[in-house]
Amino acid sequence: MAFSATDAAFEGFRLVRRNPLALVAWTLLYAVLTLTALFSLSNMAGQLEAWSAQAEAMESAEPSFDQAWALMADFGAIMGQVAWLLPISLIVGAMLAAAVARGVLKPSGDRFGYLRLGMDEVRVLVVTFVLGLIMTLVAVVAMVALGVLIAAAKTAGGDGPAAIAGLVGILAVICLFVWLSVRLSLAVPITVAERRFAFFDSFNLTKGRFWPLLGMAILAVVMVLLVQLLSSIVSMPLAIVSGLESWSFSSDQDSEAVRAALDVSNPWVIARAVIEAIVSALTVGILYAPFAAAYRDIVGMAGERPAA
Repeated sequence: MAFSATDAAFEGFRLVRRNPLALVAWTLLYAVLTLTALFSLSNMAGQLEAWSAQAEAMESAEPSFDQAWALMADFGAIMGQVAWLLPISLIVGAMLAAAVARGVLKPSGDRFGYLRLGMDEVRVLVVTFVLGLIMTLVAVVAMVALGVLIAAAKTAGGDGPAAIAGLVGILAVICLFVWLSVRLSLAVPITVAERRFAFFDSFNLTKGRFWPLLGMAILAVVMVLLVQLLSSIVSMPLAIVSGLESWSFSSDQDSEAVRAALDVSNPWVIARAVIEAIVSALTVGILYAPFAAAYRDIVGMAGERPAA
């Protein structure tokens, strides 16, 4: 069945308008994750400052390989203390992706803002992880092929043909990624709707619908950029007050400012984290909901379509 790309692009706003408590639930989930990460990093501030000072001292001393390796190993050990944040972030991402798809495809099950932690989320996590690995593999192969193309062009005709080959190759890689992303874009909605691992089923549904889906995605991205631009008007003053606008562990960063920026007992830091959580939650809805709406309309789930 046909679907309206412009209509589907605004599904995220309709979802939030139908169930504003869903946005509240997603915001709380993001806020907890953000504040937990800040708290964990605050406990590492001293170690990171010491490592930064050691790295700065080593810059002017031409370190040996063993010294450089030891420095990298120390940094890895420090970051290993927060390695548990990665799987938690992936789980939260899967929960939110499934929640948005569920909100569009199964709007009657609106408890807890459509958030669950069950097999749907496991399937979404596995599908997105596998597709991410495939995209990474494609990126590696494409970049190797691009390097070979540039080298062959330079050998055959010099720098001019090599530059042209590089430009054409980069454009070709970008087009390949856009095409592949669009063709795989319905994987999560299919996985949630049909309650199964749907790694490549999206190819069948997106066949012949590339341009409408691409236009829908571009509209969604533009709306996200507008939301982020508007939110920056509010968040920037809070970032300046909290110190988060210049957060880094570089040698010229005031250590006290870094510690203040990571202090979760500071109400300004909490306020900034909450605003960022709201924007992140809204961004998820704006970006993910259109693809669920596209799947719903393509397969003709008219009975599940909620009132606008």
